[in-house]
Amino acid sequence: MEIKPIKRVKVGEQVFQQLKEILINGEWRPGDKVPSENELAEQFDVSRITVRQALQRLGALGLIETRRGEGSFVKELNVGDSMNALIPTIYLGENTELEIIEFRAIIETECAGLAADRANEKDVEELQAIWNRMNECKVRSDSKGFGVADLDFHFKVAEITKNPLIIKTNQILRDVLEHAMRTTIDKMGFEGGLYYHKKLIEEIAAHDAKAASKTMREHISKNQLYT
Repeated sequence: MEIKPIKRVKVGEQVFQQLKEILINGEWRPGDKVPSENELAEQFDVSRITVRQALQRLGALGLIETRRGEGSFVKELNVGDSMNALIPTIYLGENTELEIIEFRAIIETECAGLAADRANEKDVEELQAIWNRMNECKVRSDSKGFGVADLDFHFKVAEITKNPLIIKTNQILRDVLEHAMRTTIDKMGFEGGLYYHKKLIEEIAAHDAKAASKTMREHISKNQLYT
């Protein structure tokens, strides 16, 4: 990932997000030394204080650790680390995309069935509104916007389950899942997502749990072909 000069709007947030993206992409691996504050400040074209604050935020998330006299390093994660450590867990594997697809196939297939059982009219309307956003992004050839809307759709399906553990897990893993979604769309294009999501809306609206689960599994299996 190429580091980009920072626009003078919410500078600290932009630095933090770019550094976090580098970690999620796996460009810096556990044990790697993070460039010095001076090096990062020069690359981002920001002050050292701004870089230091971004590094402190990454440290608070448990993603990096600072060793006195040595600098900052990408942290080796242990199972016993805090819940925030789940954020980068998936990227630690060498088969990242496949691992994410497997995770989604297990979780989202059942989510779709639960959502079909529990959805109300407002839930269906919100799913349709997200689908409309996806379609608008397709018209504009906006793959990034499409990816965000696509993930919002899947998160809405999870929200409809009314299961707080499923909802919270998605929130924790959002950064990793969003990156994977963008990669998938770059390979697959727009049509598959629009087709399967439209079908899911119809099946959830009809409270057909079996059909919704089957469609979600088929949808995610198609993604696996591109990993």
